[in-house]
Amino acid sequence: MILGIDIGGANTKITEIEGDNYKIHHIYFPMWKKKDELVNLLKNYNNNVDYVALVMTAELADCYKTKKEGVEDIINKVESSFDCPIYVFDVNGNFLTSEEAKKNYLDVSASNWMATAKLVSEFINESCILVDMGSTTTDIIPIKNKNVLAEKTDLDRMMNNQLVYVGTLRTPVSFLANKIDFRGKLTNLSSEYFAITADISLILNKITEEDYTCDTPDGAGKDFESCLTRLARVLCADREMVSDSELIDFANKLYNNLLNLIRENVDAISKRFNLNDIVITGLGEEILKDALEGYNIISIKETYGKDVSLATPSFAVAKLLQKQLNK
Repeated sequence: MILGIDIGGANTKITEIEGDNYKIHHIYFPMWKKKDELVNLLKNYNNNVDYVALVMTAELADCYKTKKEGVEDIINKVESSFDCPIYVFDVNGNFLTSEEAKKNYLDVSASNWMATAKLVSEFINESCILVDMGSTTTDIIPIKNKNVLAEKTDLDRMMNNQLVYVGTLRTPVSFLANKIDFRGKLTNLSSEYFAITADISLILNKITEEDYTCDTPDGAGKDFESCLTRLARVLCADREMVSDSELIDFANKLYNNLLNLIRENVDAISKRFNLNDIVITGLGEEILKDALEGYNIISIKETYGKDVSLATPSFAVAKLLQKQLNK
């Protein structure tokens, strides 16, 4: 059995693949709080594992001073969890041994997008834009004639419209606007950590309560009423001062800003690389459909199912290692 592991800052995704059968696990696991518990978590999945395929983004978590420290610690913890060969996927599309990965730590930093892009280029569409919207970020990856044309580091990708630090759940809504039209006036918004995109997504039926897997800003519930309560605070108000219909309108305005942000970056990539097919994946697929109307859209959720869409990098890295071992 091959275990594909994607260790993110907030979520760890694990895919078990044996032949054509697979099983996927989604675990909310905030590394900045719980990194020292990672070995205990992973050991729960150490049962008849022959190979581990690893990608990560958690090296960026603020529990690590540098990416080098993060990569080394994560790989060491994975090595402590499994008694089998471990292959780490890099941003060049290659599998490295653990020791090679530690030496070339920048090549394996935030490499999960490359695993998804390689899966798409080999199994779905050889010339397209991959757009993966997760809980925290949105990757926008150009693929042409099976070649993944994205920049290799997060910084370079942010500089080139290929990484937008906005997600379905964890983005503070103050990232989307500092002023909003409210009651006919251009109104300042609070930048306190009062509400997040998960609250908007749930209010507007883009996710379910079950999808709201991260912590809430106030520690309260994840139901519709609790989301409205949090959103009111962004106006430095409460539910007695602002009506539900005003809050829903406010959510829609913030949501439109989110759609425009994604659309602007995807349009830039489409124009630069002359690509019009879009492959979408991640928790934010429904948001991406709204943002990218007019493009030819292929959905990972509709192709492989919701579980794969929510954990595409872990599924992808396991499938890619399986293909390489079967050569």
